[in-house]
Amino acid sequence: MNRAKLCLRLGLAFVFLYAATSSLLNPGDWIGFIPDWMAKLPPGADLELKGHAIFELVLGLWLLSGKLGFYAAIVAALDLAAITLVNINVMSVVFRDIGLALAAASLAFLEQESTNK
Repeated sequence: MNRAKLCLRLGLAFVFLYAATSSLLNPGDWIGFIPDWMAKLPPGADLELKGHAIFELVLGLWLLSGKLGFYAAIVAALDLAAITLVNINVMSVVFRDIGLALAAASLAFLEQESTNK
């Protein structure tokens, strides 16, 4: 097993699993990260937060599984890029998401390279 891929998978899985679990258990700590314009859209901030948490929980488990790793990494990179774009005005927070999105993209490249060999 490629140790770099394993480290990236475990690190990204931790990020998604922590964020998902924390936002499900303590939604008040996370609801403020939903931009006002998005919170006004149906189904509303509470359900948007819960839906995204469930999505991230599944994504974290998918990353941990190592199955279809290229696709899991692409989905992770796109999710993190979307979070960055939606919250770009809060650069003091999303600068981390930019680094994580690039880490996910790196995992996708490593996965692709290993399948092309």
